Amino acid sequence: MTKQVHHRGSVIIIALWAIGIAAIVTTSIQVFAQRQSLLGIEVRDRIQARWAARGGVESSIAIMADHTAIPVPQDAFAMLRHLEIASEGELGTANWNILHHVDGRDWAGPMDEHSKFNINSENNSIFVLVIDDMAFGIHDAILDWIDDDDEPRLLGVERNYYLSLETAYEPRNGLLRSIAELELIAGVMPDDVRGEDWNLNFRLDPNEDDGGESLPWDEPDNWLEGGWASLLTTYSVDGGATESGEKRINLNKIDAQTLQLRLVLEPAQADALINFAKNSEADLSTLLTQTLRSISGDAEGVTNLTDDQLRLIFAETCLFDAHEAPPGRININTISPELLYRLLPENERLVEELIYLRTNNAGGITSPLDYRDIPGIKQSMITDIYNLFTTQSNVYTISCIGRATGSGVEQEIIAIVDRSTLPVTILEYREQ
Repeated sequence: MTKQVHHRGSVIIIALWAIGIAAIVTTSIQVFAQRQSLLGIEVRDRIQARWAARGGVESSIAIMADHTAIPVPQDAFAMLRHLEIASEGELGTANWNILHHVDGRDWAGPMDEHSKFNINSENNSIFVLVIDDMAFGIHDAILDWIDDDDEPRLLGVERNYYLSLETAYEPRNGLLRSIAELELIAGVMPDDVRGEDWNLNFRLDPNEDDGGESLPWDEPDNWLEGGWASLLTTYSVDGGATESGEKRINLNKIDAQTLQLRLVLEPAQADALINFAKNSEADLSTLLTQTLRSISGDAEGVTNLTDDQLRLIFAETCLFDAHEAPPGRININTISPELLYRLLPENERLVEELIYLRTNNAGGITSPLDYRDIPGIKQSMITDIYNLFTTQSNVYTISCIGRATGSGVEQEIIAIVDRSTLPVTILEYREQ
């Protein structure tokens, strides 16, 4: 009898152990399955967020292509208003938003690369006016990096210095391809270039406004100190979009009859313009200070251009092919007042007049001829302004965040796009 009781007790204990083990296995399977389910949901939501972000980028590109092919005449802000409307949208169960942070506030839509100074410009030495806290000697080092020789400037460095480093590399000896490339130049620190915007997305991210809680180090003041990258660019390009939507005319490679029809010119005027463009030192800014008759040497039958004809020339022509377009000028309609004051430090009155002109014209400044409306402006100053500023932009940085509606999972896409030719070209693409 005692043996049967012990036998039954052993069976009960074994059964309890089996049940316990089965419960543990079942619980483990349930936990694993739940984790896999959550992981699957996160992956699904991240995919939805990514495609929402991609949808925002593609929407902006489509708007740029549309305004390039069918522009709104005499309105420098038409495309920007359309891009602002499309800065938020939905795609399935996710949504997107596109913005950039400038002067302590968020602005809807892409960032205009032409609102900054292109360090690859021929007059790149004036970028010392843009950067007011540059360390001693860095200016020469940057110019040595860009020029095509191996002769260092007084405070600069050239190829021998970079090859002597522990991790050796050669200088570009050509145009910079990105602002981040500045960090390779002797004396330039990442903090100089990026400031608080460590990922160069031109957004005020949470980790860039939390003090010392996380990198990068920043001031929790709801203001993004963007470093040199907020003032300089390497992407802007001249020429590009026209008021007609047609391809920009290279005056060096056009016949007189086509030019006459496109710009509504007289035959003698078209011939005079083509002959003017053949001069190796020709500059369209000359048309702002000299008459066509004087440029043509008072050739027989040449009459001076009307204002309407001049507007068409500046809006529709250039002196280069699209693939040889020089670095872009700054858009007078989108440059910040702070940067404008830095570039014209000895002419505050002119800065105020330019800001007044772009603010009080319904469509902004749409032609270099508008500069003549500034009271008391000299012709030489009109030429200087023309060579430094343009009235329309070709290159934009799109920082788009897609967000899954349910979980809040986010995916960011940063694309730099160029609409100077169609189809619109993506110059740089990043996901983070």
